[in-house]
Parts: sequence; C-alpha cells; structure tokens
Amino acid sequence: MVDSSAGAILRTVLESGPVPRSVIATRAGLSPATVTWQTRALVEAGLLTELPETTRSRGIGRPYSPLALDERNVVLAVHIAATRTTVAVVDITGELRSTVKVPHRTNAPYDILDDAAAEIARVRAETTGRVLGLGVAIGGRVDRDSGTVLDHSYLRWHDVPVRRYLAARTGLATELDSHTRALMHAEQLYGRLRGTKSSVVLFVGNVVDTAFAVQGQVHYGPNSAAGSITRMLGIGVARAREDGESATVERYSDHGLLRRASECLPASEIHAAETVPDLIESARRPGPARDLFLERAAAMGRVAATLIDLLDPESVVIVDRGYGRVDGVEAAYLRTVGEFCVLCPDPAGVVGCSSFTGRVLEMAGAAVALHGVFRTPLSVLERKAV
Repeated sequence: MVDSSAGAILRTVLESGPVPRSVIATRAGLSPATVTWQTRALVEAGLLTELPETTRSRGIGRPYSPLALDERNVVLAVHIAATRTTVAVVDITGELRSTVKVPHRTNAPYDILDDAAAEIARVRAETTGRVLGLGVAIGGRVDRDSGTVLDHSYLRWHDVPVRRYLAARTGLATELDSHTRALMHAEQLYGRLRGTKSSVVLFVGNVVDTAFAVQGQVHYGPNSAAGSITRMLGIGVARAREDGESATVERYSDHGLLRRASECLPASEIHAAETVPDLIESARRPGPARDLFLERAAAMGRVAATLIDLLDPESVVIVDRGYGRVDGVEAAYLRTVGEFCVLCPDPAGVVGCSSFTGRVLEMAGAAVALHGVFRTPLSVLERKAV
C-alpha cells in the first residue's frame, strides 16, 4: 500500500506536473499527510525534484514549491525484432534520448542477446544521468514473471531465459515483456490510453497480436498467451494455399506482405521493395504495393471489429506501419470497423494510431521498465539504481 501510494503520486506528477502537493492530493485521492511524507521520500530517492518557490496567479495565496519528475532518471530500452535489435535511452518523462539499431547476424538467441548486451554496455557508458533499469520487449509468447520467451515463431525461440541472461551480462535490473503488452503500458503512461479503463492494442508487424486492458490492468492470462491471434480464422481470405497461410493473420504480417510483394509487383519494382519502408515508399503511388496495405487494413479492420464486439473497449490503438503513411489505410481500417462492428457506430472516436509513430519499438522497451517505476517506484529503486 505504501509503495502504491508513491506510484499514484508519481503518475499524477507525470500527468499534471509541475504541480503543488495540494493538487497531487486531490488528483491522486490521497490524504495531505500521505502526500507530504511520500513526496519527501520520492524527492530523497531522486525521482521527484522540487522547483523554486512560486505563488499562485496574480501573486494571491501562499507560496508553494511545485514538484516535477527528475529528468536525470533514464531507462535503457531494448526491442528484439525479426531482423534487428533496437537499443535506446528513454527518460522518466517518456523523452527518447538516443536510439541505435543492431542487425542480427543469426537468429540464434544467444547470438542476438550477446550482441544486445555489447551494445547496452556501449550505450550505458555514454549515458549521463541515473539508469533505473533495463526493459526488454519482444514479440511472441512471453512469461513476464519468469522473464522467459516461451515461443517466438519467426525467430524460432523456445524457452529462452532472456531476463536472467541479460541481467547477468549487464549488471542491470532487467524486465521482459511482450512488445504489444509493453506498448499498452506505454500508451497508458504517455499516450492516448492515459486515463482509459478498457482498451485494446492491435499490433500488425512481423508478429501479429493484441493486448487488452480491463479496469486499467493489462491482462496476461495463466499461460502468458492472452492476445495471441495468430491462428484467428474467418477474415475473408479469397483462396486457400497449401501452407495454410491464407487462413491466418500471418498472411498480413510484415514479412507476409513482403513475400506477396515479390509475387505481385512488376519486375522493375521488386528490387526497390525488399524492406517494409521500401514497400511503403512504393505504396505512395497507386498500384500493387498500395493495394497490399489496403487489403491488410481491411482484413485487420475485421479483426479489430471482432475485438471491439468481444471486449467493448473505450479505445483501440492500431500499430501498423502503413497507418498514417500510406494513403487510404486509415480510412480502410475505419470503414471496415464501421461495417463489421456492432458496438462501434463511430469508429473514428474509438480507433486510432499509436501515439509513438517513429519510436514505437523504443517506447515498447522503455515501458517494460518504466511501468514498474510508476507502479512501485521505491521498490524498484531498492532493487537497482546506478
């Protein structure tokens, strides 16, 4: 209870700061006495800083000292994707300080983790401020409690103890989570899901999955599998394929789109569509590349409609690299949700894109560590702060 009230104070300062103690007490629903001694503890711990004394507007009222987050606190953020690892520095306010991409030399788990550890060490040595911990996000089925990647179909990882391995090699307090659940936490802290009680994040990348929150709590499930929709059927695929891919959402993953682009693009364009950014560039003009993104938006829009009818969320975040970058993709999502969803007469009022365009991967990794900081800050500091 003590640390939960400290977390409530820290989140209130994040959302409203710089702010006086009296406002914190009102907005966090805590007694003035609790706010007084908990803010003292948070200032002494270096998470909050007291700004110079000021007065209210027009000089009326007693002077007060506003409290703000101490921006010298940072976390190291790691996102392990299909072909590369991102290592970033994000401060406690959600500001991205730096980021670097490390290509995978193989898909072997310990090759990737060793390369990540080496880059973490380099970035850490160049980082000013206090490192509160290391957050690692990855696709697939992740057991957050044990810090293990149970299954990653694209990388073919099974039962890889990522948290233990990286903690031993970096010396940092390390946390691991699914990238989509991590993005849910990021949106709750810094993005469009702040203050919402029920929400869905639909991630459409090399891994296609979802996360959902009820009463503000992200659901994990007893098998750490909540949100796994890879085998979802019935999304209007026109023809079957021998490998069964067309009957699943895998057809609409990033690597699925690239594979299909190699089959349908003119020979003159295939060499210029070897990556998703290349394909997005080709989709800036009408043609087969744009059609692939529009087809994906229509299919994933039906998935979103199903999730909305099933969970009845206040808000849905779509993470799709074509959303907002390829003409017609946003409209295709909204149109499809409106057509197939019973509970969503105004799709534009419920469905939107990520708050972190251009830094989705960095914020996913950061939120794995920062979620704990804002939930139980004093306990996190007891574990490790350097």
